[in-house]
Amino acid sequence: MKKLLPAVLLLVLTATGVHADDSDAVEYRKHIMSTMDEELASIDMILANRAPAEALAAHARILAITAGTVKQAFAANTPGGDAKPDVWANWPDFVRHLDALTAATGQLAQADPAAAAGLKVNVATACKNCHDQYRVPKK
Repeated sequence: MKKLLPAVLLLVLTATGVHADDSDAVEYRKHIMSTMDEELASIDMILANRAPAEALAAHARILAITAGTVKQAFAANTPGGDAKPDVWANWPDFVRHLDALTAATGQLAQADPAAAAGLKVNVATACKNCHDQYRVPKK
């Protein structure tokens, strides 16, 4: 019986719909996007010779890993935050933008430092293309 208790408890929790609420999903997305912003800012500082060049690879890897979590962060179909409802109404197109972002950050993470500036432009372009269509404009 003791061996069945965890499985039964999991089944009960799943059946009752225990999950993060909508505000948690929106807050999580904000953290993901904030991490992306911070890593891009760090990379910009490095490319401007205002931070240690040795840190470029680490920041690029963190950026790529974080970009890989964005799709999952939006998959819950939880409107709110800075996301327009078009994210979920046009999910296949939104995913296409996220896939482009993931590819661009992956290329940056694997790039030779000499190529980083050009590849960072690709990342910024992927961000802008998605934000132009799917993010509420900042005031």
